[in-house]
Amino acid sequence: MNLTKLRYVVAVDRQGAISGAARMLNVTQSAVTKAVADVEQELGAALFARHARGVSATAEGRQFIDRAARILADVDQLVADVDQGRKTREQVLRIGVSPSSLEGLMSRAIWALVGDHPDVRVHLRGASFEAGLQLFRQGDLDALLGPARPLMAEAGVQCEALPPLQALFFVRRGHPLAGKRVSAADVAALPLIVPETSGPYAEPIQHLMEQGEGDPLRRLHIMQSFTMAAGVIERSEAVGFVVDSYAKSRHFRSRFEVLDFPLQEPLPMAVAYRTGGQRGRALGWFLQAVRDFPPTTGVEMP
Repeated sequence: MNLTKLRYVVAVDRQGAISGAARMLNVTQSAVTKAVADVEQELGAALFARHARGVSATAEGRQFIDRAARILADVDQLVADVDQGRKTREQVLRIGVSPSSLEGLMSRAIWALVGDHPDVRVHLRGASFEAGLQLFRQGDLDALLGPARPLMAEAGVQCEALPPLQALFFVRRGHPLAGKRVSAADVAALPLIVPETSGPYAEPIQHLMEQGEGDPLRRLHIMQSFTMAAGVIERSEAVGFVVDSYAKSRHFRSRFEVLDFPLQEPLPMAVAYRTGGQRGRALGWFLQAVRDFPPTTGVEMP
């Protein structure tokens, strides 16, 4: 006995005839007749009494058919709930961005994603690389955008390469270091704002801060919000980080200047997602949007 045979039996009861059930189910009468016979044989009892105008349930058949109908309704509801849950998961996309200063540069990709697929709901989260990677490992993120090398080392993960990230030092317009060739000692002598003390730029930051005197941590501001960091830099002598793509924008150039001091070689970036299981459509749409509008590409921002 299986669900298909139960459906045939319930259909016969509702239609009151083998022929009517066959038409409703879009199968042959012989298939319905055989299903009813198989169930009756397995139960050892007749489900239907046959008469000239069709069939009607026997007393034993009525009890069995009513229970079978409830089972089928529960199964149909279960399938519908699972399908609805799958659709909901596909519509909600959880994206991690590391370093968090890249979050603002995701605008064009997110605008394109939501504009083309208005049913998608985006949960965008900037985080330090270690925090973002932990969330990704726990299954709390569907995709993580960050440094390529450690992402590619993760097991069960697929990565798509993005244009590399070039980080630069910047200061307010009119800053004493603006327009000059700057040394490591010059930068180390001033307050430095960094998004994190670990991650891809930890080593060059540590090397730089060792050029100064005293505890390096006492000379650091740690702010993941670029907007907050920019506000402090605009009002002080502090030095901060900026991605070269945003540094080319009119808005940035009207407020700040990039220092003539190389931080390090461009950092390869990637977007990572899991290879196991069926990938949601929303994730595929997001990957396409990132391909079309990579956040690390030098573009004019509004």
